[in-house]
Amino acid sequence: MEELRVLIEATIPTDGELPSAWFDLPIDETELEERLGIEADSEEYRITETELPFADEVGEDTTIDRLNDLYHTFESLPADLQEDYGELMCYFTSLDELHQHRHDVIHYSWCNNMADVARHLLDNDPAFSAIEERLTRYFDYEAYGQYLYDNGKFVATDHGIYELP
Repeated sequence: MEELRVLIEATIPTDGELPSAWFDLPIDETELEERLGIEADSEEYRITETELPFADEVGEDTTIDRLNDLYHTFESLPADLQEDYGELMCYFTSLDELHQHRHDVIHYSWCNNMADVARHLLDNDPAFSAIEERLTRYFDYEAYGQYLYDNGKFVATDHGIYELP
């Protein structure tokens, strides 16, 4: 897992310079005070750099509380959603929205294409399973996979295919 960290710079000079330091998330408010000489609930700092998957949600005026909330929200996502976060965020407006729908996202990690998804869904469908095997071998999984893709919301990643709500 990559490090989640931010560079915070004080806006009040100390000894003629603006002190700054990198902080790993979640940020300990005591450490912030010790290293930069500012309180977390003040407005005497700004975030100048980020190394975060959710960097789009962080501005220079983001509060420490909000940073820690974002961190905990990201960390509470299932590991596969964390891993493919960047690709999934093309379909969600925010980390909070993805987090809200985290249980509705279906990950077909073993599927490389929509035909694999179609095969998986039909293998687990009692109505399809009731059809004799001599007939099911003629089923067009590629066409059904295309139908699913056209009528659903699917995202292919290097780690499989996701079905989104």
